[in-house]
Amino acid sequence: MRKKISFAGPSITEKEVAYVTDAVRNGWYENFDGYIRKLERAFADYVGVKYAIATHCCTHALHLAAAAVGLKAGDEVIVTDFSWVATAYAVSYTGADCVFVDIDPDTWTIDPACIRKAVTKKTKAIMLVHTFGHPAEMDEIMSIAKEYGLFVIEDAAPAVGAQYHGKPVGGFGDVACFSFQGAKMTVSGEGGMLLTDNEDIYQRAKLLADMGRTDREAVFWSDLLGFEYVMSNVSASLALAQLERVEELIAKKRQIFNWYDTRLKEVKGLKIVREKPGCRSNYCYPSLLLEDSVTADRDEILAGLRKLNIHARPGFPQMSRFPVYKQRFENPVAALVEKRGISLPSAANLEEDDIDFVCSSLTGLMREG
Repeated sequence: MRKKISFAGPSITEKEVAYVTDAVRNGWYENFDGYIRKLERAFADYVGVKYAIATHCCTHALHLAAAAVGLKAGDEVIVTDFSWVATAYAVSYTGADCVFVDIDPDTWTIDPACIRKAVTKKTKAIMLVHTFGHPAEMDEIMSIAKEYGLFVIEDAAPAVGAQYHGKPVGGFGDVACFSFQGAKMTVSGEGGMLLTDNEDIYQRAKLLADMGRTDREAVFWSDLLGFEYVMSNVSASLALAQLERVEELIAKKRQIFNWYDTRLKEVKGLKIVREKPGCRSNYCYPSLLLEDSVTADRDEILAGLRKLNIHARPGFPQMSRFPVYKQRFENPVAALVEKRGISLPSAANLEEDDIDFVCSSLTGLMREG
């Protein structure tokens, strides 16, 4: 059988090996947080914000963001209905209610028109996602937030390096969160990053992330209910090496997308998610929608690809349908992408002949349906 074509996976070079080796050998005692501080400063500078907190994972960063802006029971947060569930659960951890809204059919990011319709007197924040590395419509979203006095949290988990009108995502809202999970653009196995320009949000998040300790000299004293959310120094060393290579890593992802686009753009029945004018997508997960003219079942296509050792992924299920949420939301675009969306393999070790094989296999399975 042909080699496994993985959905995602990192590029690891001698730089990463050297940084991690140094952290393992020397990143203890007085150097216990050296790589953490270097990573935080480098990431803040890359995005163009003042403050950064490296966390154990992006879910922790999102929780800190939701808590640091003061979300609580009785508040409403407008949330995209198309994402990994951590986006919504981070809101729910605070006791606030998620109001799920639909997505743009071209980018699969949150639809600003749907945000506006969902605002009530209880609305306190907007939780958006830069879906699969494509920027959300930040001008419209920030205009709505300003009009109604809402906080904006950018879930930028897969979107490091994405840009909106020349500005990196993560610097638009009140607070933003990124992921270093192993399938993301830059990896550390697990890991996350919270970014903000707001000193009050930063100080509250920092306090919560470190077990509520206001005075580190007091050693074991805690002043409020906090969490153990900080990143390890070894993980930070790997993340830092990856961040220093981020433009190289983005270039490979964009090359993979272009290989797909060249082969699939003339295939009838496929709607490919492409970056909009004024945006730079990092194309971490090249994605497409099977249109009505394609009679083949999406899940059968995915199963057929897997038999060929090609690991593609279905669209996210609507988070609003999960058992923890009792209120149901229609959101027809998100529902359609759930049923007919496909994200194609984009692991860093893929070459052009791998993409040839994926595309020929995909189109063959479409014809068989």
